[in-house]
Amino acid sequence: MGGQSLYEFGPFCLDTRERVLLRDRKPVSLKPKVYETLLALVSKSGHIVDKEELMRQVWPDVVVEENNLTGYIFALRKVFDGHQYIETIPRRGYRFTAEVKQVRIENAKLTDSAGVETKVFIKETVSAGTEPIDSLAVLPFINASADPEAEYLSDGITESIINNLSQLPTLKVSARNTVFRYKGRDIDAQEVGRELKVGAVLTGRILKFNDRLIVRTELVGAVDGWQLWGTQFERRPADILMLQEEIAREITESLRLKLTGRDHRLLAKRPTESTQAYHAYLRGRYQWNKRTEEGLRKGIEHFQQAIDIDPVYALAYTGLADCYGMLGTFGGLEPLDAFPKAKVAAARALEIDDTLAEAHTSWAFVNQIYERDWPKAESAYARAVELNPNYATAYHWRATLLAALGRPDEAIAEIEHAQELDPLSLPINTYTGWAYYFARRYDEAIKHYLKTLVMAGSLIQIKWRLGLALAQKGKHDEAISCLQEGLVLFENNPLLLGALGYGNPSAG
Repeated sequence: MGGQSLYEFGPFCLDTRERVLLRDRKPVSLKPKVYETLLALVSKSGHIVDKEELMRQVWPDVVVEENNLTGYIFALRKVFDGHQYIETIPRRGYRFTAEVKQVRIENAKLTDSAGVETKVFIKETVSAGTEPIDSLAVLPFINASADPEAEYLSDGITESIINNLSQLPTLKVSARNTVFRYKGRDIDAQEVGRELKVGAVLTGRILKFNDRLIVRTELVGAVDGWQLWGTQFERRPADILMLQEEIAREITESLRLKLTGRDHRLLAKRPTESTQAYHAYLRGRYQWNKRTEEGLRKGIEHFQQAIDIDPVYALAYTGLADCYGMLGTFGGLEPLDAFPKAKVAAARALEIDDTLAEAHTSWAFVNQIYERDWPKAESAYARAVELNPNYATAYHWRATLLAALGRPDEAIAEIEHAQELDPLSLPINTYTGWAYYFARRYDEAIKHYLKTLVMAGSLIQIKWRLGLALAQKGKHDEAISCLQEGLVLFENNPLLLGALGYGNPSAG
């Protein structure tokens, strides 16, 4: 079954099956390129369509002068004869302002009892340009450059767009860990949208060429596969912050979101005015996301470099705090060496900008793990999720606190909410089993760890926690085997050695 659409507005109907404009059901004569111009505008009614984008759609393989487009807009206005449907946006492009109804036509065949096939048309009316889309997945931008060093850039732009848009309370944005599970895979955007249960999917490609940065983006509706927006930006690498602001603004317009003044301020807020510091920060987050000891140590170097360039870069301090916190927790550094540094960095981030959910989360983690000031940690986590309800890490780390406080049901509810926000996150999936463990639901914990191992392969936290859960079930041989396998992969790790020290005596 295949389909096309009609776009109805006022006395007009644009029929994409027949490639014709009708007025009161009578054909209106349009040149082919005038029709293409109209279709590009109508399909994005209510939103600005840049002149460059229009020209690429109407003349995909030819370089033409802008006055050709101006002439076609003039011709359309004559056709509409008094209806002010096309608005000129100075220095940018045009917007189709009419209220448009999109009628989707599906071709199908029905077979009667005698086996005779009959062609039918199925019509479905959907709103065009009116209903907002309230959920989005930003897939990892593809590094189309020959230089593998540009990988941090494609990852960083993706993550920055996610973080920027996730601040909007009216928009649900798939978390970074979930979308990055699709990195390097040949995927269909509409299919991913259905898998993640979002209304739209953004894809992009980045090409770094000498002193130019070329970014191609496309926003696709997950329900029907229609392109909601797509364009190409060509900027200098020094303009990366401005570029990300433009992309975020275009996305919110294309999703038809109604933004408050506060929302606009959040989207326009820059973490730093230094492009050099921002590039260092992106390199730091690229290393941090590897979750390896080497990656965390390199992350510290890059975050410190960003701070040296811009001493009031709050996000760089949160990155520094997170790296030291992870190294102190999982054995890369002595806790008494790592956590005081994490504390200083998190405190400095809050001093610079106390509206950052990331800063409150880092501060909470230090107070939870190092200071053991659990009321202060719980208060900081609450402030983090108030500032950014989409920040899955805050819910995840708060779940670890609630479990330690002997509130297992609350911990499970918290981690399951984190999992809803970030369903493919390995750290969150790993901790879900730990929450079941503390609730003494060992069978569920073991089942979840085995499922996560399939997703993750070997991961130190899974080996450690799975071994403990097996021991609690009395499966001592399996527990010891699991922990010993972990020690082969992660030699002399104190978590695994400690668990083995528990598992051996419990097995007699």
